[in-house]
Amino acid sequence: MTFQRSTAALTTCALILLFQLLLPLHADAKIEALFHPHDPTLEKIASWIEEAESRVDIAMYNMDTTDGSPVIQTLKSESIQARLQSGELQIRLIFEGYGTSAENAVKMQALEDLGLDVRFLGRSVKVHHKFAAIDTGLRKERVISGSANWSLSSYRNYNENILFFEGEAEASDQFQEEFNRLWENSKSFGHDLQFSNIESGSRDQRDLVFHFNSLRRLRLTQDHELLTEQVVRVIESASSHIEIASTRIRLLPVLEAVQAAAERGVRVRILISQDDYRDLHKRASYLEHENIEVRVKFYNLRPGEYLAFQMHNKFMVADGETVLTGSFNWSESAEKNHIENLVEFKGRAGKSMAGVFAQEFEMLWDMGRDKLAGLKTRLAEMKSSGRLPRCGFSPIAMQPSEVRSLLRSHRKCEL
Repeated sequence: MTFQRSTAALTTCALILLFQLLLPLHADAKIEALFHPHDPTLEKIASWIEEAESRVDIAMYNMDTTDGSPVIQTLKSESIQARLQSGELQIRLIFEGYGTSAENAVKMQALEDLGLDVRFLGRSVKVHHKFAAIDTGLRKERVISGSANWSLSSYRNYNENILFFEGEAEASDQFQEEFNRLWENSKSFGHDLQFSNIESGSRDQRDLVFHFNSLRRLRLTQDHELLTEQVVRVIESASSHIEIASTRIRLLPVLEAVQAAAERGVRVRILISQDDYRDLHKRASYLEHENIEVRVKFYNLRPGEYLAFQMHNKFMVADGETVLTGSFNWSESAEKNHIENLVEFKGRAGKSMAGVFAQEFEMLWDMGRDKLAGLKTRLAEMKSSGRLPRCGFSPIAMQPSEVRSLLRSHRKCEL
């Protein structure tokens, strides 16, 4: 009898322990994915900065510094300015910038003037991150990351995703560690405010894995992972179907993995940006398979004019169970010349986020398809009347053959 009671007690304790291990660190832990151009991402970023308790650390490739940005409006607000000046709130920013050195310097000075401590990497590689670690280790720790720069052009015109992690300890630890590593290897711009690092811990979350290539790019090690390998690994693990929405798909190992997946019966759908169409013929042999469908987000009869409405996501959904997304463009330059990240959702988090990303993919996959016939008719009528059509039009997810046909028929257009 005593043995039975002891066994029951041990079983109960084991179940309680298992239950505790499966729970997130915070009962209110939450991950949300928002998408440009139809979700209020910059407003949410601004609100999280407004709600920060003591520290915001940002690693950003590019961002607007104009008053049109909700983020800048918040940074300029009386409440944030008072907290920055008193030292109650500290904001550090690692900024690379998309423009020339002079243009980037103007932006960095504007941000320093707002009370931020700004640094830049100043190396041959660029920080291509778009993340913020907020209040790491505190009660309301948060992380923002994704494919999107904090710019108005991205916000209004691009297809992007931004992830908002709340109370997810591993996300906070990993992104804080990445920020600290970059901060220690960056150069000060303007006045150095001497903010100390926030120490990150090691709090495991089985359903989330974070991948960074900074150790290799900063030459702190030669043995660290390549992000390309993570993309290939997820493709190789798929058994049923894969959805890919990526600005580019130019990495040979990825193309080979996609081809191999199709040959073993996996259905693959790929949506790329107009930019990637221009030399798609060089990779066609890897993508011509009955199990592979490719569409291009196309919106200009001059393919080189690709910046206006980019498909700037970089995500993949495998078997409706795993999601891979982040700042990483699937190209050699991104792997070799940029500092990037990938976030992998698997397990319960994977299934939950897969539904969200799959829904967004279906919307992108069918983007403007109902307008294609009308566009062709309108262009044909203008051609027969001797008038030049305008080069740009509302984005449509076209098959490569549809793009080729359109460009052959209309070689000239008006800007």
